[in-house]
Amino acid sequence: MAVAWADPATVDVFANTRYSDNIDKRASGSEEEDFEHRVGIGINKQTGPGTCEAAIGGDMAFVTYQRGTNSDEVSADLDASGNCQPNRNVRWSARGSIRDVRTTTQAPDSPNNRERRNFLATGPSFIAYPSRRDTLTLDMEYQMTRFQESTEDDSDRVVTTGRWQHLFTRNLNGGLAASQSNIDYRQTEEELVRRSANGFFNWQRGNGSWSGELGYSWLESEQGPLVNDTEGATGQLAYRHQWGQGTSAFAEFRRSITDVSSEVDLRIPGLDFNLTQTSAVVVTAFTVGAGQQWTERTRSDLSVSATESDYEASGTTEERLSSELSVSHRLMQNLTGQGSAGFARETFGQNSEDERDTVRAQLGLDYQRTRDLTLSASIGHETQSAELPGAREYDENWIQFGVRYNLR
Repeated sequence: MAVAWADPATVDVFANTRYSDNIDKRASGSEEEDFEHRVGIGINKQTGPGTCEAAIGGDMAFVTYQRGTNSDEVSADLDASGNCQPNRNVRWSARGSIRDVRTTTQAPDSPNNRERRNFLATGPSFIAYPSRRDTLTLDMEYQMTRFQESTEDDSDRVVTTGRWQHLFTRNLNGGLAASQSNIDYRQTEEELVRRSANGFFNWQRGNGSWSGELGYSWLESEQGPLVNDTEGATGQLAYRHQWGQGTSAFAEFRRSITDVSSEVDLRIPGLDFNLTQTSAVVVTAFTVGAGQQWTERTRSDLSVSATESDYEASGTTEERLSSELSVSHRLMQNLTGQGSAGFARETFGQNSEDERDTVRAQLGLDYQRTRDLTLSASIGHETQSAELPGAREYDENWIQFGVRYNLR
C-alpha cells in the first residue's frame, strides 16, 4: 500500500522556563514558588492523498521542577490519525492521542492535579454502495484508554456502528445510525453497555454549514450486584459561518450519555471529567465563538462555553461557564504581541452550594529571530475566589521565557 507524502514534516525542538510564585495554586499562606523547566520536541506532518493517509501533530516534553515541588514527568499534547483504503469497499482506520488531563475538577488545574491520558482506537470499516446516492457502512473499532494515575478508569471497549447515508442534494446529506459499545473497566471490573440510535445530517448553504444528529441512548452499568441504567435523548447541533477571509463564527449544542474514560471531552471545549467520580455521566454543553481578522496585523478570537456533567451513580452535578478573549498584533515584521483574558465559574454539588470564580490574564511577545528560530516571553496572573467557607482561594503570578528552533 503506497503512502503519498505531502509537504515535508515540520520538526521543532524547544525549551522554556516558567517561574510561578504559587506553582500548585495553594491557598493563601501555603504558597510554594518554583521554576518549571520544559525541554521537548514538536512535530507536524500530513500525508496523502493516496491509498494510505496519515497525520500527526503536537508536542512532547520532559518537565522538571527546580525546587522539587512536583515530580519530574513527561508531558504531551499529541494527536495522530491514519487510514488505509486498498479498495472502495474496505478501509482500516486508526487514531490516538496523548494528553494531560485534570484528575479532579474540585482542585485547580495545576501540576499536581494533572495526569497523562493515552487513547488509541483502531479497526476496519466495510462499505457498500446500493446506489449512486446511498452508502452503507459497518464500523468495528477497538478503543483503549490508559491513565497515568487513575488506573481504576483504564478501559477497553469494542464499538460496532452501522450507518446508512443518503445524498439528498449536492449540499445536503443525512441518514440513520445505530451503535453498541461494550466497555470493560480493567481495575474495578465494572462493565458498561452503551446503545444508541440516531438520525444525522450535514447541510452546506452559502458560506454557512449545519450539522447535527438526534437520537436516543441507553447506558447500563454493572459492577458485581450493582446495576445502574441511564437513558435519554441525545444529540448535537452545530452551525459554522465564514464571512470572506476575515470573519468566522460558530455555535454548537451537544448532549451525550457517556463515561469518564471516553474521548467526548476532546470534542467539547471547557469540559473536564472528574476522574474521582463514577463512570456513567450525562454531559450537556453549549459553545459559541467568533474570530475576526481586523487588519493584516491584528486578529481577535472570542469563545464562550457552558457545560453540565451529571454523575449518575453518585447523584452529583458539576457546572462550568467559561469565556476567553485573545488578541494578537504584529508590532514589527518579526515581533508579535499577544494578550488574553479568561473567566470561569464552576459549581459543584446538587444544590450548587460550592461556587468558585477563576480569572486569568496574560501578555506575551514572540520574536522570530530567523526563519527557523523563535524567542518568546510572557507574563500572567490567575486568581480564584469562592463562596463556600473553607473552599480554596488562591493567587498566582508567573513569568515564562522560551526558545523554539525548527530543524526542518
